Amino acid sequence: MASSMEPAASPGSTRGSLWQRPTARPIAVALGVLAALAVWGVSELVFGIDVRQPAFGPGVPQDLTAGPIVIASLVAGLAAWLALAVLERLTHHARATWVTLATLVLAVSLGAPLSGRGIDEQSRLVLTLLHLTVGAVLIVLLARTSPPARSATPRRNGR
Repeated sequence: MASSMEPAASPGSTRGSLWQRPTARPIAVALGVLAALAVWGVSELVFGIDVRQPAFGPGVPQDLTAGPIVIASLVAGLAAWLALAVLERLTHHARATWVTLATLVLAVSLGAPLSGRGIDEQSRLVLTLLHLTVGAVLIVLLARTSPPARSATPRRNGR
């Protein structure tokens, strides 16, 4: 057990905060998937909403099941992780750049549940909540795994 007299772990070490460990990013992606399943499960089982996917083009609306939810949220999480990893190699301001990019991608992704045809308002609401939930979980948790930008000027007097 660590005592209160021991120094805090350095940001690159495996000790310390859960979000600074090597397993943090896979955990964040898994939590995004679980959050999506929770939203879908509550809407279907608790509120009795038959969630349907909108039709695009000549297609017809289809029932939304757990399979597509897991696949879509997993792909979104892995793409977010990849984008963050690439930005960390390209810039010193990866966290801020990634949060901005991820927020824009989330806003654009809302076009899918808000467009299309053949579904009711309840399905649109649940689909929007699914996008917002997965996006929020991924943005908040993955951002915590990236070190903040280092200031070019050293801080003086604790400010």
